[in-house]
Amino acid sequence: MPTDPAPPARELAAIIRDEIARTGAMPWARFMELALYQPEHGYYERATQNIGRRGDFFTSVSVGPLFGELLASQFADWLDELPPPPAGGDLQLVEAGAHNGQLAHDVLAWFQLERPDQFAALEYCVLEPSPRRQAWQAEMLGAFAGKVRWFRGWEEIAATGIAGIIFSNELLDAFPVRRLGWDAAAATWFEWAVRSDGDAFAWTRLPLTDHPRDLFHPLVLKPELTAVLPDGFTTEVSPAAVAWWRQAAGALRHGKLLTLDYGLSALDFFSPSRASGTLRAYAQHRSSTDLLATPGQQDLTAHVNFTALQAAGETAGLETGGRNTQSRFLTAIAAHAWSVTGPPTDPAVPRQFQTLTHPDHLGRSFSVLLQSRRPPPPAPA
Repeated sequence: MPTDPAPPARELAAIIRDEIARTGAMPWARFMELALYQPEHGYYERATQNIGRRGDFFTSVSVGPLFGELLASQFADWLDELPPPPAGGDLQLVEAGAHNGQLAHDVLAWFQLERPDQFAALEYCVLEPSPRRQAWQAEMLGAFAGKVRWFRGWEEIAATGIAGIIFSNELLDAFPVRRLGWDAAAATWFEWAVRSDGDAFAWTRLPLTDHPRDLFHPLVLKPELTAVLPDGFTTEVSPAAVAWWRQAAGALRHGKLLTLDYGLSALDFFSPSRASGTLRAYAQHRSSTDLLATPGQQDLTAHVNFTALQAAGETAGLETGGRNTQSRFLTAIAAHAWSVTGPPTDPAVPRQFQTLTHPDHLGRSFSVLLQSRRPPPPAPA
């Protein structure tokens, strides 16, 4: 006999059922949004530790401080390449989606110890729409009070934009996605939605109102690909992630835009091994395809379309510095940093580095996309 879900799960399920009763079948993106971000009962709004050994999943940050220290070392080099800020100005780091603030803490601690000159001029901005998560982050970053500012959205960033670095780690894979399916007989796409089924939820289909060319990369729409798709083939698109990346690119006056996340190229989503899509639920370090179970009590994630992000950034005028695995990205940073300082003496560092970079751990799971906007040429003397 199934166990009764926790009270918050029941309350969130009731909220979802009520909306379905009022508006009809709920597109998956809306279900995912409520399950993760509903202000009172969403998964990421719960005042529990959902990251690390005792949580539901591991991240690079939960491995230890090395991840933040390596990023900070690279950020310091990138900041050195930028024109100095005007008198009274700051060097700017913007972290989007700072979770519990641990990565920000690790980055700032490195700057304070290793680059006090940059630390003195550094302004660390956290882009975080949730007041509750802002409070958690502020508690974690109490030692750096006065050094950190919070923004709820891009519209709160000054019109002058960001001169520095905008980055995120495992953010975009948690943006609500649209779940689309292929009807082979009708040779058309439909949208997966959620309906109430007594006290549970079940899948149903809705007609796709958008034109596929507005959702997919042009190569995906070639007849030779759709002709071989099996009936019911399912995939995801994330207009929200693409829109967010476009906003970030627009906010970057000059500097770098970086993300580390689970992700694929546009065509990789159509591998035969992904006929059910990339959406997964995580709870207690176990992956599940039961996406409709206990909303608010399990993480929901889908792979990021790096082809779409890259195109959005380039359309906004950014140059792509490359897409790489986390393993290669962090190894290059470590090789450069340790050639200057010497190999680390802390015995915990090699263990953390192996977990972050080994293909059987996190090294191959995560990809890195880096884009940049060059500073304007100096005004003629």
